[in-house]
Amino acid sequence: MLIDYLLTKELRLDGVDVRMHGIRLVRGDAGFVPDSADEVTGTLRVTLADLSAAIARPEIVNQLLLGVPGIARPELSFVNGDDGGVLIVGSVEALGRRIPITASTRVRVGKRRLVVSPLRIEGLPLIGALPLQLPDLELPVSLPYGLEFTDVTTEPGCVVLTFAGRDVTLRTR
Repeated sequence: MLIDYLLTKELRLDGVDVRMHGIRLVRGDAGFVPDSADEVTGTLRVTLADLSAAIARPEIVNQLLLGVPGIARPELSFVNGDDGGVLIVGSVEALGRRIPITASTRVRVGKRRLVVSPLRIEGLPLIGALPLQLPDLELPVSLPYGLEFTDVTTEPGCVVLTFAGRDVTLRTR
C-alpha cells in the first residue's frame, strides 16, 4: 500500500549539493544561459524532524498502523536507530492506556521516491501474534528529467538521498 497521496503538501529539504560537468550554454535573452549538462551528481538532505512533520497528519499515522485492531491516537516520528537506520517511534492508545511503540524500518530509494518500509513493531502487547503487514510510506520527490536517485544513507538527524544523471536538461524549453 502506498501512502503518498495523504502527505502534507510540503516537504522541506535541509540542503542540496549539486555537481555538474560538461555544462552547455546557449544564447538567451540576457546572454548565455545553462542549457544542459553531460553529468550531474548530488545529494538531498532531509532532516528526520522535517520527515516527521510531513507525516504528522492523523490520517497518515492512522494509515501506517492500518490493520492493528484496538489502537487509537497514534503519535509517531522518525529518529536515528543505533545501527545507522531509521526508527519510527511514538505511542498509541491501546487497552485503555498510552503504550510506547518502536518500529524498525528499511529505507530505500526508487527512481523518484523515498520509501520507508516498517519491518517490525515493538511495544504493543501480543503484536507478534497478529498477522500484520504495515504499509510502505512512499514520498514522491521529483527530480529534473534525466536524474534518478541512486542511494540513500542516514546521518545523525537526517536522511541523505544521492542522485545522478547524464545528458540532463537544465532549463525548460
